[in-house]
Amino acid sequence: MSTPTPPDTDTTLPTPIETQAAQYALRTDVDMDSQMRARELDDDPTQIRDLFLREVNSMIRYTMSAGKKMPANVFAVAEAFSAEHLQREKEKQAGGYVFDRTTALDITQLSDVHDLLSAAIAPATPRAILLLDPVFTPKHRFNWISTVPLIRRLMLLSCLSLIGFVCIALSPFISTDGGNIFISHGTELLVNLLFFVFAAALGASFSALFQANEYIVTGVFDPKFDASYWIRIQVGIIAGLILASLIPFEYDTLNGLGKPTLALLGGFSASLVHRILNLFVGALEGVVKKMGATLLDNPQENARKEAEAQKAIETMVQTSVDAAIQKQSNAG
Repeated sequence: MSTPTPPDTDTTLPTPIETQAAQYALRTDVDMDSQMRARELDDDPTQIRDLFLREVNSMIRYTMSAGKKMPANVFAVAEAFSAEHLQREKEKQAGGYVFDRTTALDITQLSDVHDLLSAAIAPATPRAILLLDPVFTPKHRFNWISTVPLIRRLMLLSCLSLIGFVCIALSPFISTDGGNIFISHGTELLVNLLFFVFAAALGASFSALFQANEYIVTGVFDPKFDASYWIRIQVGIIAGLILASLIPFEYDTLNGLGKPTLALLGGFSASLVHRILNLFVGALEGVVKKMGATLLDNPQENARKEAEAQKAIETMVQTSVDAAIQKQSNAG
C-alpha cells in the first residue's frame, strides 16, 4: 500500500522586501485602526454635554465664591446633568454603552444655564474659569504655584534668567565698557554678550508674566495664545541684545543708563527697538532720496561732495580705530 503524497507546498521563505511590505501593511492597518478609534471618540455625542457640564460646574463654584445670587433652577439643572454624567460613565466602563437621545436629558436646559452663568461672570470667560478651577485641573506637583501650565513655565524661565544674570554679574569680565563687539574679543566679549542676553530674558519674562497676570485676574486668560507669549519672549531677547550691542548710543545722552539696562528695556519692550530700527530705516531712505535728487540736479557738484564725504568718513573711521587701539593699549 503506497503512502499518500502530501500536496505540494511552497517552502520558499519570503524575501526581505516582502517581509518589509508585510510589516508596513500591518503598521498601516494599526495606524488606520487608531485613527478610526480617535475619530469615534471625536464623534462621541456626549462630548458637548460633558464640556457644558464642566464649565457650568466651574462657573457655579466661581459665582458662589463671589457671593453672586443665582436662580434655584441653575443648581437643579446642574445636579441632574451631573447625575446623568456619572451614570453614563459607569455604563461606558461596563461596556456596550450606546447614546440614546430619547432618554437623555434635554441639552437645551444645560445650554440655557450655561448662557446665564456666562453673562453673570462677565467679563470673565467660561474657558478661563474652567482652566483656573482646581477641581478639573490635572494633578501636578507644582499646582501650588499655579494651575495654568504657561504660568509655571514662565516663572521657571524668569527664575533661570535671574540666576543666570546674577551668576554672570560676578564675573571679572563684566565692566561698563564690556560688550563692545569692535573692541572686546574672546571670553570677555562672550561673557558680556551672555550678560546682555540674560538681562533681556529677565525683562521679557517680567513683561510676559505681568501681562498674563492681568488676564488671569480678570478671568479672560485663553491658553490658545500660549505661543504668542513665547514668541514675544524670543523677540524681546533679540531686541535687548540688538539695543545693547548693535545700536550706537552716546553715553552722554543715556542719562547714566548702561548697556545691561538697555538690554533689560529691550527685552521688556521689543516694540521700542522696532521703532528705533524704523527710525534708522527712515533716515537712510531720506539720505538716499536726497543723494539721488542731487545727482540729477548737478552731477559735477555731487561728485565733489561725494568725494569730500568719502574722505570725511575715512578720516572718522581711522580716528575711531586709532582711539580704540589706544584705549585697548592703555587697558593692557
